[in-house]
Amino acid sequence: MKIKKLAVVLLLPALLTGCWDNVDLADINIVTALGIDKTEDGKIIVTVQVVEPGALQLTSSSQQGAGSFQSKPISVKSYQGETIYDALISMKAIVDKRLFLSTTQVLILGERFCKEGINEALDFMRRNYNTEYLTDVLVARGVTPEEILKIQSDMDAIPAIYIKETAENTAIRAKVKRTTLMELFKEIQNVCNQVTIGQITKVDETTVKTEGTAVFKDGKLVGWLDQYQTRGFLFATNRVKGTVINIPVDDGRMSIEVMHSSGKMEVKFKDGRPSHLSIRVTLEGNIGEYAGEKMFTSPEGVYELEKLLNREIKKEIMMALNKAQKDYSSDIFGFGEFVHKHHPRYWKEVVDEWDDIFSKLPADIQVNAKIRRGGLMKSPLMKYE
Repeated sequence: MKIKKLAVVLLLPALLTGCWDNVDLADINIVTALGIDKTEDGKIIVTVQVVEPGALQLTSSSQQGAGSFQSKPISVKSYQGETIYDALISMKAIVDKRLFLSTTQVLILGERFCKEGINEALDFMRRNYNTEYLTDVLVARGVTPEEILKIQSDMDAIPAIYIKETAENTAIRAKVKRTTLMELFKEIQNVCNQVTIGQITKVDETTVKTEGTAVFKDGKLVGWLDQYQTRGFLFATNRVKGTVINIPVDDGRMSIEVMHSSGKMEVKFKDGRPSHLSIRVTLEGNIGEYAGEKMFTSPEGVYELEKLLNREIKKEIMMALNKAQKDYSSDIFGFGEFVHKHHPRYWKEVVDEWDDIFSKLPADIQVNAKIRRGGLMKSPLMKYE
């Protein structure tokens, strides 16, 4: 427990900036995470995870004397209101301390709130001069933002930082689309494509999982992509920096580490109308782990692996595209951006109908993988899921 509290004390200066010089720390609440959802009767519920500097000071000094009272430095509080601002004002009336939103690490949006539209939350965050634009945004699935923010992680003293780092690590493996508040502002204003936000779920009282993607249409949540569909979506939209893909081989499974990837999307036209969607993905990878006995050192063996890898990635892209087209009729890929740029006259005619047009277009998906290092690794440096 002392280690955790010490970690909070050490992390606190990193959250503070020079504008705090004349602020009495006992009079403020440092917001590390914000949650927004709706109740069953339609009211806004705002949840804040706060660090109380005054409690931190008391905790630090109390460790020097046995039996001293120790106040809890991190707390999670929820308040209701007709609007987000109204809920925060209600909180301030009860707590009577200033809220500093500029230290917010994560913004968790509730499922019920997102289904009715996220524009209110974005408008509030945009108007608040204390907003931190690098805040990570996630949508809670099957759980409320309050439940997410009340976890007691063993990984970090401040749960919000644990959540942020979890999202960062999962994004590196291309299992979630990482979205900052700044990126979300840009996406919601872009009429050429629909919004996507990373998904977060609760595993247990100490653990969360950030895998999958929330799909929106016209600012409202309409469905989800799982982690494999998410990876296909990220490959197509040129957002994969690196990942590990497990492919089936004759005597087991092999892990391929993707070192570099490039995705390109186009809408092909014929006689002035769109004929089909085109997705081209090229990538380079290495063999990361293989438990079988077959050797893949020959050019033929490497070519066989490349075909298997091409097939797996193409399948994931097709699954993601099928979800977007058939289930959600939502151009999350941004094909509309290509049409707007290269066929502006046509775009003006169909801008309000584009999602329906997109949902009916056939797709040509081509994946070209190159494995740069063949051979067998009996003792891999890392194991991947």
